[in-house]
Amino acid sequence: MPTITFNYDLNISLQRGDELFVSRLVGGQGGSNHPNAGINTKPKKLGDVTAVDHADNSVTYTVAGGAPSLTSNHFIMFNKNRLVSYSGITGYYAEAEYRNWSTLPAEIFATAVDYVESSS
Repeated sequence: MPTITFNYDLNISLQRGDELFVSRLVGGQGGSNHPNAGINTKPKKLGDVTAVDHADNSVTYTVAGGAPSLTSNHFIMFNKNRLVSYSGITGYYAEAEYRNWSTLPAEIFATAVDYVESSS
């Protein structure tokens, strides 16, 4: 299993089971929105994280099929495993209450919620 050591601190939420992705940078930009790269810069799965060492800033991972060889022109990112690190509201009922503890009037300009149905 290959290990990558970074010259900077790792994201604190990176953990075993997360997926690593890599995108080739062209002219300092990568991803599917690159206007004229001339090559495919879309992110590709590099593999699954098997170990993280925050003290040494290193990540060990299993290699996914078709993963590119890494160079200094690659941007590495990660995705949380939804089965392990799921967050959000679950259930059928949620209630929110807004209070203004000030003596001055206040306005709410926007509010939002992220929800996922918990049953099918």
